[in-house]
Amino acid sequence: MHLSQQEIAVVQNLISSFFKNAKGEPYRATVGQCEMFAAVTNRAYKWVWISATTRYGKSEILAMAAICLAVLYHLKVPIVAGSTKKAEKIMEYILIHLGDHPELYKGLLNVENMTNIDKLKIQANKQALKWHTGGWIYVTSVDSRSIQAEGEGVVGEGGDVVILEEAGLIKKEEQFSKIVRMSEEDRGWGKLVMSGNCIENSVFETAFNNPLYFKIKISIEQAVAEGRFSQEYLEQKKTMTTTKDWKRYYLVQFPAANEFTYFKPKKYEYLPPHLEFWGATDLALGETKKGSLVGTVILGKDKKGQFYEVDSWGEHITPDETMQRILNMQYQFQRYGIEQVQFQKYFLQQLEKTSKREGRHIPFKGISQNKKKEERIESLEPFINTGQILFKGDNELWTEMQDYPESDYFDVIDALEMCWRTATGSRFKFAIV
Repeated sequence: MHLSQQEIAVVQNLISSFFKNAKGEPYRATVGQCEMFAAVTNRAYKWVWISATTRYGKSEILAMAAICLAVLYHLKVPIVAGSTKKAEKIMEYILIHLGDHPELYKGLLNVENMTNIDKLKIQANKQALKWHTGGWIYVTSVDSRSIQAEGEGVVGEGGDVVILEEAGLIKKEEQFSKIVRMSEEDRGWGKLVMSGNCIENSVFETAFNNPLYFKIKISIEQAVAEGRFSQEYLEQKKTMTTTKDWKRYYLVQFPAANEFTYFKPKKYEYLPPHLEFWGATDLALGETKKGSLVGTVILGKDKKGQFYEVDSWGEHITPDETMQRILNMQYQFQRYGIEQVQFQKYFLQQLEKTSKREGRHIPFKGISQNKKKEERIESLEPFINTGQILFKGDNELWTEMQDYPESDYFDVIDALEMCWRTATGSRFKFAIV
């Protein structure tokens, strides 16, 4: 959508008349936000696709548009999010901005004698808001416990304008087909708005390739031009973001299958003296293409903060042999990471007991895994490719990095992620809105 200067001014004036920013000043929407707002509130567009660079302000402007549809047009507006967390975030924006102007919360059911704006957040229902005039906002999520039979629960109530947030998180057409059924044309609307990030193999990507949808795509160049980000800020973000996530969340593009050569590791010539050491072992009990390796990585850090692969190996060895390999290493470890789930937790307990009995007293650290192995591994990309970790080269770890994601084994590189996390406290840098 390309609005004229006059149309932009009209939308900006409407938004600033009703809504405020965090400082309590009239909210000044950017051109891209005005385009989003206009697309959502214009009944001429029945199918709308919206995406923007992360942290652009997309969710907040959609919340404002939903409020206007309910208050000014008296419409039913169900908001379906891809996750419970995202659904809660949308409602937070709605509740924050409902208090920006008396006309917005006037006639709101179950909120009486509004004299204190903060009171609205306490009294208002966190899932549903209804007005005497017939306006209605309901928030739910595809992964909420109330949803059964691949999304059947979300169709309990229909609506004039259905807003599907975080559509990139929805992979199953069965769920999406039930969301589509929610829109009603009884009052001349029957509109679906899809918003999200460019996650491949999702219903959001399918919709992007469908000419039926009216599309608004806010590029990183537009975000910078509008002052949403500085170039310096983005350059810093890029050093901590994987190439795939940079394309998804900042370039607003869908990654293609096998598009990236993830890792471009760099070798060092020699190890400097006086390093601090961290280690990690992946017992690798899961399935791989050719069985499992026990992966171990030792990282050293010099006085300048540069990390080096001091040692690494991947072998088919038993738990007892693994334990002896760890206890026979002569490094003075700052920390040593071991996964602490199922058998690994028992192994860690026995390793700690044996370490104390033999006088080693290695400071072991149990590691919990909340993401898939591939996600953990790919989180290393910015640190490897920018040379924050330097490598020996020509070993199993080097091969796994060079061949990823087609590596025969992922076990040593998985141990590298565990070791890096143990050494830095780093959590992988996903740019999620």
